[in-house]
Amino acid sequence: MISIIVPIYNVEKYVVGCLTSIQKQTYSDFEVICVNDGSTDASAKLTQDFIKSDNRFRLINRENGGLPAARNTGIDNAKGDQIMFVDSDDYLHPQALETLIKVKQETQADVVGGSFQKTSQTYSETVFPPVSESQVKVFNNPLNAFMTKREVMTGAPIRLYPKTLLDKIRFVEGIYFEDVPFTTMVMSSIQKFALCEAPLYYYYQNPTSIMRSSFTPQKVASYDKVIRTVYRYIKENRPDDLPAVQRFILNARFKMMVNQAYKKQKDKDLRQILLRDIQKSASNLYRDGMISYKGLKLKHRLRLWLFLRGKGK
Repeated sequence: MISIIVPIYNVEKYVVGCLTSIQKQTYSDFEVICVNDGSTDASAKLTQDFIKSDNRFRLINRENGGLPAARNTGIDNAKGDQIMFVDSDDYLHPQALETLIKVKQETQADVVGGSFQKTSQTYSETVFPPVSESQVKVFNNPLNAFMTKREVMTGAPIRLYPKTLLDKIRFVEGIYFEDVPFTTMVMSSIQKFALCEAPLYYYYQNPTSIMRSSFTPQKVASYDKVIRTVYRYIKENRPDDLPAVQRFILNARFKMMVNQAYKKQKDKDLRQILLRDIQKSASNLYRDGMISYKGLKLKHRLRLWLFLRGKGK
């Protein structure tokens, strides 16, 4: 059985469409754990009304703790031998589960996933194309593929994870960008990852989502914790891969911090605060050997050089 975990927080416009897309799956051996993370709108009531007609769905209410905590609550309550995550403003292709189960059986991969389709349409507006015999890619070094190939995305949804794997790996709570350490840990802990290139997951471009909102000091602090978490995990579990992880994952997060400070924060005064925080973070991370110049292009090498000399603001 597949346990599908759906964290819910203030998504009253989208949650019914998300849950309906799961209910209409051609593969029916699943349970859905809806985790209401302290919603203040009608999301919880809409979910409660929806699940009355289908005993495969259940609702867990908890105080607001953020997306990582809600997902961890779902894992704690999962009964299936496979786990999938679906965000409550997104939705699934009707053949998503059937396709992933087939890929898992054919490839015997530890974790299997499908492709994302960005969309501005809601579930009710979408006409789903049939899933043909799409190409399946198998990665026998999942961590390396995650670092160097764009096919292995950072996002945690639309993958089947063995429950035994997630008994050991959880989301880091209290931060943004939690998928980075989670996916790094997953890909470094398995031998084979299979990707179905069919668009099985419809990623709704919600203008109010965390990823599309302005950059803040809290997000700088989250990037710092992400880098430290990944560094320590890889150093302990995959030390031979640490130089590559530092280049492709950790240094990339420094670059993203800088880029987002300029692109997502238009207020010049707030941007100066962000750059001050990034300078402090970068200096400490560099001192601790967690980031370096490797893999950075000239612009970001120069930015790091300035930060390290107290001139980056």
